[in-house]
Amino acid sequence: MTQEANKQHGKLDIKSVLIERMQALWKIVVDSRHACFSIALIVVCFLAAATIAAQTFQHEMTSSGTIKMIGVSVFSDKACTEKATALTWGTIDIGASTSSIVYVRNDGTASGTLSMICGNWTPAAAASYLTLTWNCSSYVLPRDAVVCANLTLTVKPTITDVRDFSFTITVKSIG
Repeated sequence: MTQEANKQHGKLDIKSVLIERMQALWKIVVDSRHACFSIALIVVCFLAAATIAAQTFQHEMTSSGTIKMIGVSVFSDKACTEKATALTWGTIDIGASTSSIVYVRNDGTASGTLSMICGNWTPAAAASYLTLTWNCSSYVLPRDAVVCANLTLTVKPTITDVRDFSFTITVKSIG
């Protein structure tokens, strides 16, 4: 069963249960001398069911990124024949991470310390909920050497109001 089908299936189960519970509670209201208590109980049950239903949905998003290079070249292949100028992260679940491998070559005239920064976030709020890390922070890369860099994009579980996003990744060698 696909993820979308599971979501639809889950939504139908919650609706069915909610309808059954509402019918049972209505019968209590009609048969009961304590109508106010019964109505309050119905409202509480409805709010609880709505809260549970809201928490079962996933938020998926797509993304893209652009790579700027200063003193280095970034490639998508180990042989350094295909320059990586953009990364497409695909769909990422809330609270999850995804990784991309690139190869960084020092094009400078001396060894350099690698660094990476992100900027130009669209929308700007995405910067508060997404974190890009890599395994080459402060790595000293000799001249003409190549290192395999694993970039990991993590989505915080608290993300709101961000679906599609983009940002610029700047990789540089300081030497």
